[in-house]
Amino acid sequence: MILVLISPRNAGLPFAEWLPEESGQLLAVTAQEVAAGPGFADVERVTDYTDDASVLAAARRMAERHTVTRVLALAEADVERAARLRAELGLPGQLAASARAYRDKVVMKELAAAGGVAVPPFAAVASAADVAAFMAAHPGPVVVKPRGGSGSTGVAVLHDPSQITQVADRVTGGDYEVEGYVTGRMCHVDALHVQGEPVVCVPSVYTDGGCLSHWTDSGNGSWTLPASDPLYERLVGETWRLVGALPAAPALFVHAEFFVTDTGEVVLCEIAGRVGGTPIPAMLHAVLGLDPRHLWARIECGLPVDLDAVRAHAEAAPLVANFGLPPRDGRIVRLPSQAPDGARDFTVLAHLGEDWGGARYAGRKSGDFIATWLVTADDAEELLALVDKTSAQTEAGFGWEPSDRPADPEEATG
Repeated sequence: MILVLISPRNAGLPFAEWLPEESGQLLAVTAQEVAAGPGFADVERVTDYTDDASVLAAARRMAERHTVTRVLALAEADVERAARLRAELGLPGQLAASARAYRDKVVMKELAAAGGVAVPPFAAVASAADVAAFMAAHPGPVVVKPRGGSGSTGVAVLHDPSQITQVADRVTGGDYEVEGYVTGRMCHVDALHVQGEPVVCVPSVYTDGGCLSHWTDSGNGSWTLPASDPLYERLVGETWRLVGALPAAPALFVHAEFFVTDTGEVVLCEIAGRVGGTPIPAMLHAVLGLDPRHLWARIECGLPVDLDAVRAHAEAAPLVANFGLPPRDGRIVRLPSQAPDGARDFTVLAHLGEDWGGARYAGRKSGDFIATWLVTADDAEELLALVDKTSAQTEAGFGWEPSDRPADPEEATG
């Protein structure tokens, strides 16, 4: 039986439709408030899904009651949990050393550099003094981030040593890193690697601001590069070089991010051993012909997939852009009445009266959107013009008023 770890951020995904051979025999561990959906024979729920011990204990109870043959994890938080369970139960799939390398940004960069991938200067930090020492050795802006974080949560950009006090409390404990700030074009590459062989690789470029655009309430997204772009093959090559530098797994779906500097150097930002977050799955669906989470779920669970069809669809796909609008610091009083002209898969992810103010706003992630959509075109100029047009129309469709929500620190991390 297949055990699915369902993060609250993945609530509502149609696992029974994706894995029809196993429908009715699926097992789940999820949060108390999450409905696993149809097709599950048994569900264990935990009060705090952020607590590794609780999630692992629930999964072990499940394994005592049932014969678990595979563990499926789609969320960043579940990657290492799933690897640990596979090792304990003797199951196939990504194991601990590989999972850690795709989560821990210090281990990741150490291995990447050893494998010939360019990385920014970096160091593990456990105190404000560590950050100060790094800034003294590497003048200029730096980025402080959690070693195992995702969605740009907990990230701080420091331009001057006087700003170190802003991160002093959070870095204590040793689960943070600091790295040199890299300026340039930010790109991501989404790639599938099965049984030691590359299957498909999709290089894309972020719109201005990249994954930190939400800090300024700006929409963000990305668009697929045409194969004729000189950067295309360079990003593909660096992605496979990076996958080769990290510990192997029977199959991997990776989401890598690179900077392309003004001098043309391709520098690693980070790589995750999972499908990219919203709205990237919708964009990859248009490229691959099926939802990448569907594709990955079947591969991870040992079920048949027509990989040749996936390759062929990717080669014939038009250029695709995804875009999303982040929440504002306030309450929503008006929603768009219709999709903007030229948009497809337009989805409003917010509801009338929803309050994004206070601590909820402070704790927002780069993948938190109030609306997402796609546009397609045959050339990059037309594609980016459509992004600008649809973004302006969607932004005008929302209305906001000030929030009364308090800045409760516990709510921001809940």
